[in-house]
Amino acid sequence: MKLSDPFGRLESRHQLGYEDMRDTMRASGITTPEAAVEIVNQSRKRGLKFLSVGTAVLLFIALVLPKSIPVLLALELFLVVWTFNSTRTGRQYIERYIDEDLTPVNGK
Repeated sequence: MKLSDPFGRLESRHQLGYEDMRDTMRASGITTPEAAVEIVNQSRKRGLKFLSVGTAVLLFIALVLPKSIPVLLALELFLVVWTFNSTRTGRQYIERYIDEDLTPVNGK
């Protein structure tokens, strides 16, 4: 039993998320570690583009409605944290997929 996850809810949620991602990668034909690493790189670029567009929209709203800046700063913080966590979790799932499914074990 872990103090940070006493009932194993987060662990089971991460396991389900990994299994969904693994099935999607298999269905998409990602069968080499190089292809999986390329997916990680693409997701990082996509996350940066998402942050850029989101920040631009929030800056535009701040110019139009200056009184909304505190709310917009909170939204920007949420956007950054959410994007960072999503990208990091996806990278961890893909690294696990590479380690468990794509890397040969004992010369297989």
